Amino acid sequence: MLVEYLQEWSYLAVFILSALPSLESAVIVVLGVAFGLNPIGVTIAALLGNWLVLMLVVFAFDRFQKWLGKRRGAAKQSVMRERAHRIFVRYGLPGLAVVAPLVIGTEIAAAFAMSFKAPRGPVTFWMTLGMVAWTVVAAVGSYYGFDAIGWIRKDMF
Repeated sequence: MLVEYLQEWSYLAVFILSALPSLESAVIVVLGVAFGLNPIGVTIAALLGNWLVLMLVVFAFDRFQKWLGKRRGAAKQSVMRERAHRIFVRYGLPGLAVVAPLVIGTEIAAAFAMSFKAPRGPVTFWMTLGMVAWTVVAAVGSYYGFDAIGWIRKDMF
């Protein structure tokens, strides 16, 4: 009875831990699978926790940039700067979204992208895609990896 009770709360712990900016959902999924939790449930809880913080960061930066734009007024950008911005949004943002969950974290990468005035929609899309991809890879890899070394009990699922 106590084990079932703790397992119900463990998914909430996965959600809260993955919402911390210093921990990525892929790391939390590996820990959850190592502790014997359902890999699908852990993946969903970790993705939701990490995605919630990602949305908060993106919307906060978007609101800040709009406020700053109103305060400063519209400034004319040079042609080179506009071209560099378009290249970053088109090519740099997907690359950042793929590498960020492994190197600096999704939230920090989203803040970095938003500080370069990347549009909210593409930042949200690419960061979510990168986060989901790495979390699923971590969940599948940890499940089959722990299964190969005998750490997962088959009677749990």
